[in-house]
Amino acid sequence: MKKKTALLSGLLLAAALAWAGYRAWRTPAVPVPMTPEQRAGLLAQPVLHAKNYDFDPSSTMESRVGPPPPFLLDWLRTNDGRADYLPYTPTASERKMIAGWLQLLPAGMEGVLRRRLIGIYLVENFLGNGLSNLVLGSGPGERYAWVVLNTEGFSRTLSGTLTGREASAFMGGGVSVECGGREPAGIFYALTHEITHAYDYTAGITPYVEPEWYELLAGAPPWPEPRWEVWRGYRTPLPEHDFAARKKLAFYGMGGGPKLKAAEAAAVYDALSASPFVSLYGSQNWAEDAAEMMVYSATRRLLGSSCRVKYKEPSGRTAFFSPGGEASARAEALYLRLSR
Repeated sequence: MKKKTALLSGLLLAAALAWAGYRAWRTPAVPVPMTPEQRAGLLAQPVLHAKNYDFDPSSTMESRVGPPPPFLLDWLRTNDGRADYLPYTPTASERKMIAGWLQLLPAGMEGVLRRRLIGIYLVENFLGNGLSNLVLGSGPGERYAWVVLNTEGFSRTLSGTLTGREASAFMGGGVSVECGGREPAGIFYALTHEITHAYDYTAGITPYVEPEWYELLAGAPPWPEPRWEVWRGYRTPLPEHDFAARKKLAFYGMGGGPKLKAAEAAAVYDALSASPFVSLYGSQNWAEDAAEMMVYSATRRLLGSSCRVKYKEPSGRTAFFSPGGEASARAEALYLRLSR
């Protein structure tokens, strides 16, 4: 979801990462507010305002899949220090494929996105698998969003993309993901994950997608933190849903990771199977939790089954993880809630 970082061993970043210098890893006991000057400077950015985009809410979703507008591409290049970001014009079949995947979303969710999703933009050489961002309308509380996807996802399988994410949490890798023989391209994961964040930005699933965005709009950090479902705070589950390995989670080299040893995989996935989370990545905070639940539901509807994580037990025996009953039930409940 957030914070751009360098690639680790050629693995793609699995979730959208945030603005350089803005969405920082900061979890103080009491959030420190940004200064009025910082807030005004961020709000003045052209990419944050819908009036700067050529957006027609009556357009088809398929027509919104394409290269980003030049000013947005320049913004991405500047923020990430990447002059090699290139706009990509999809083939007719690629555009149709992406638009078709949107049909797997709950009906209520898709309806909001038709009115609020400005574009699904494709960029070559992008540092992450994808990125989503909030865009402000002219009226009070009027919100839009866009999604950027890395075109390398077209050439990777879903299994390969998810393996890159999962293996990056363990020293030396040691885990992989299997999605079956009929799996889509890896860009399916980035699209479904980021499109959920886009919906969360515009219509709300969680209390807020990021504390920094809440502060930018409200003028002050969220304090005290609200609760949501199994979360007592943005990054903190209720005690009965927490597990020790969560404190050592670090993906794609972020936060000094990886911090888990491959030998710990069995204990980690045993704990995860007893938790209400569908993935390790989703256990990081409530926004990633919501996005991963939607990926899980959409994948099951596309493939007829979920992907599973493959790892070694201490005995050397191969074992597999799939989300437990509580996690699956939460994902299905979210899907049905957004279908209305």
